[in-house]
Amino acid sequence: MSQICKILIWICSFVIAMAVAQLISLLPWSSVVVGVGAFITYSIGKADNSMLLQVIAAGLAFGWLKCFLVG
Repeated sequence: MSQICKILIWICSFVIAMAVAQLISLLPWSSVVVGVGAFITYSIGKADNSMLLQVIAAGLAFGWLKCFLVG
């Protein structure tokens, strides 16, 4: 797979993870849910050397922070 395709997949997964985190932010205890989900996803991605899972974890965290800080 070419580098451009990988980057496009990472961008799409980041955007989708942000949207999911923003939906989760409507739930009670959303910070715990997103935090634990992002931590587990990042840990699995780090252990498997999977950049896609690490990007998804970053998207979850960024999407929740965006909702929390911006409103």
